[in-house]
Amino acid sequence: MQAYINDIQIKPHHVSYDEHYYKKYAEDTEIYPLMIRIELKDFNEKMQPEYEALLRELVEDDLLTGENYALELFETLTAYPSYEDILNDTAISMKEKMGFLTTFFISQIFNAYLRQENTVESRHWIIREVLYLNKNGDHIIIKGNVQKTH
Repeated sequence: MQAYINDIQIKPHHVSYDEHYYKKYAEDTEIYPLMIRIELKDFNEKMQPEYEALLRELVEDDLLTGENYALELFETLTAYPSYEDILNDTAISMKEKMGFLTTFFISQIFNAYLRQENTVESRHWIIREVLYLNKNGDHIIIKGNVQKTH
């Protein structure tokens, strides 16, 4: 995994994610663009089983309740996005995809890739928002915004 802030490569363990602070920008703190590159093979090995388990859970909940509560959160989704749908932007718009991922899956991605090495002393940046996730060749590209933590 590689991480870049303002197009400058940084150590990935300097980036943290906390769902409680997601989309909660600190006032008077500059916002910087973030890009994370993850090898596709590694991402597939770690995240595809997690995503498929999530989909099974959502479908089971729908069957139990007789409602599609999770889908009703989104204007244009008529079915849950497949794993291939979240890697590409051909089946659903980036806005819908990111809305779905932010609600149901982005935490799992960052827990798998950022929390392992992350300590309070090493955190320099916090992810405030993810705007883009797509497959690009042999990599997954994630783009968003970060702010300095100290």
